[in-house]
Amino acid sequence: MEEEDKEEQNEDGTQEQNEGGEEAEGIEGEDEFEIEETSRELVVPGEVLSEDTKNFMPGRGTIFNKDRSKIISLSIGLKQVKKNYVNVIPLRGFYTPRPGDKILAVVVEKNPVKYKCDINAKDSGQLKPKNTIKKEKGFLKRGGRRDRSEEEGTTDMYEIGDALIVKVLSADRLNMPELTTVGKYLGKKMGGIVVTIDPPKIPRVIGRNGSMIKMLKSLTKCNIFVTQNGRIWLKGDDIAHERLLIESIQKIASEAHTVGLTDRMKEYIESEKSKRGLK
Repeated sequence: MEEEDKEEQNEDGTQEQNEGGEEAEGIEGEDEFEIEETSRELVVPGEVLSEDTKNFMPGRGTIFNKDRSKIISLSIGLKQVKKNYVNVIPLRGFYTPRPGDKILAVVVEKNPVKYKCDINAKDSGQLKPKNTIKKEKGFLKRGGRRDRSEEEGTTDMYEIGDALIVKVLSADRLNMPELTTVGKYLGKKMGGIVVTIDPPKIPRVIGRNGSMIKMLKSLTKCNIFVTQNGRIWLKGDDIAHERLLIESIQKIASEAHTVGLTDRMKEYIESEKSKRGLK
């Protein structure tokens, strides 16, 4: 288990350094709340964001009005102007699965042919036994043929209630998202606690270039695994440090729209550690 924790910590470190790319966790690591062009202006649905439709186009969370003379907001969030696009960074929202995402799923049902998993989205995800076992290249059963039952696998590996780090293999509007636990750092998380926040606020827990998550890990002495569906797995040496980390994550989520959050969180954690007698 100690070795597993070391690997998790190394993966988190790599994730923090490579947040902007798909090769790490696939989470957009450039903290959308810290981009220079993001204003601190809170907007609401229907609000006019710009009338300069010659130089700007509607981006995420925005549309043109009927005569295309204005760009208006579709949701509550922070106005962002990036290049020639006007966006709204939502303060709340649901997780929408995309192929390649690494997320935290909870097994809620199982039968001989698949696991049904809660992925904190509109639809549940499905994990087929064949996507829980690594296929050995060139391995043939006696007689030159694979044993189909062995290749397909069984649903004996995981139990209802298990927390799994999975990757989304496929996701569309017609079928349940298909998941896999085959891959580096994927699979069952042993022990620990799962915290859920609004998925759009996940970048705030990571911070610019991983600044927030590095600080949280350092000051609370906890392992942290942040996933794209708004779920965070954490495990510390004791419940006191875990409780402080949970409260810190909740505070980050509630103040996600504010300026200078990383510095404030550092002061908060150091103050709370002193009050609680934690090292």
